[in-house]
Amino acid sequence: MMSVASVPACWALMAFLIKEEGWHFSFLVCCLLPLIAAYLGSRGKREIRMGMAVTGLVLAVATLPLTLALASLEG
Repeated sequence: MMSVASVPACWALMAFLIKEEGWHFSFLVCCLLPLIAAYLGSRGKREIRMGMAVTGLVLAVATLPLTLALASLEG
C-alpha cells in the first residue's frame, strides 16, 4: 500500500517544487520512480512475490529523500 500511496505524495511534492524552484533531475526521479514502485508493489502483492513487493517499498521510501537531495544539489 505504501508503494501505491507514494505516487500522489511524490507528485504533490513535484508540483510544489516546480512552483518554487527550477530543477531537472529531481523532476524525473519524482515522476518516474513512484510509478515503478507502485507497479512493483502491486504486482508483488498480487502474485505473492515478497522480493518484488519489498523492492517497490524500498523505491517508494527512497524516492522522497533522493528527490530532495537532487533538488538541493541543483539549486
